[in-house]
Amino acid sequence: MSAARETALGEARDEYRRLLYVAMTRAIERLVVCGVEGKIKPPEGCWYELVAGALKEHCVTELADDGTGEVLRYRKTADAAAGTAASTGRPAPAIAIPGWLNTMADTTPARGAAIKPSGFVDDPGAREQPGARDGRRRAILRGNIVHRLMQSLPDIPTERRNEAAYHFLERQKELTEVERGEIAKQVLAILADPSFATLFSPNSRAEVPIVGWLNGQPINGVVDRLVVGSDEILIADYKTNRAAPRGLAETQKHYQGYIRQLSLYRAVLMRLYPNRPVRTALVWTAIPTLAEIQAEALDAALATLTTP
Repeated sequence: MSAARETALGEARDEYRRLLYVAMTRAIERLVVCGVEGKIKPPEGCWYELVAGALKEHCVTELADDGTGEVLRYRKTADAAAGTAASTGRPAPAIAIPGWLNTMADTTPARGAAIKPSGFVDDPGAREQPGARDGRRRAILRGNIVHRLMQSLPDIPTERRNEAAYHFLERQKELTEVERGEIAKQVLAILADPSFATLFSPNSRAEVPIVGWLNGQPINGVVDRLVVGSDEILIADYKTNRAAPRGLAETQKHYQGYIRQLSLYRAVLMRLYPNRPVRTALVWTAIPTLAEIQAEALDAALATLTTP
């Protein structure tokens, strides 16, 4: 008990001194340390005693600023260089100015603009016809909601996913009841499908930043799902297009930008994991299906981005 009490008292003393240090170091130009002595003697080790004990022998007695009474005043000692100059009567030697201080800074950018894989997803063949702004806006809204569910639901126990999905969708007032039901059905079907099991396994991660370099240019993006396995890497991006393709040939024809996007993610990850194959896939939520993109198609897409 006594040891614990001593420890507590020691910690209290340390905190007391810490607070005194903080208070004293807030002064900018001068610090006045003063107090009032009453009938009761200040406790031993109080803040005034600590300051006086440390500085008194270094102080000189001077008149107070108001001319009444005397004070102990502590002044900073002169710098060594100033003291030398004063003792010799000669000015301190000039300091040579480094040459780089007179040189204009290089305004050339240190690196090129970052390649954003998401910038390649708007293929001309996949764009909506002019005038379909409302349809485009609702498609983006739907896509954002699907991505949010696909990101969050895998972390929720299977028996609670249905309830959580509908609870989230009930708050999306911009969607009709039919649209909300359709989204819930699609997302829950993907999570329950055994063919997607690896993608949502415990060692998978959602919304993973992919940052790296390719031919001297930085790459900066976010992959929807990443699985780092012991023998291979799997990355997948969710696509909510209603006109989902039915095969690789159709994907290459209408959604080549999506393949370029995955090729950039794959290029960065291949440098991080040189001894493991990196597989890529597109998850078409409207079907739903997981479409793996073959290495040959990815290599060809990447060549269009890196060839001078």
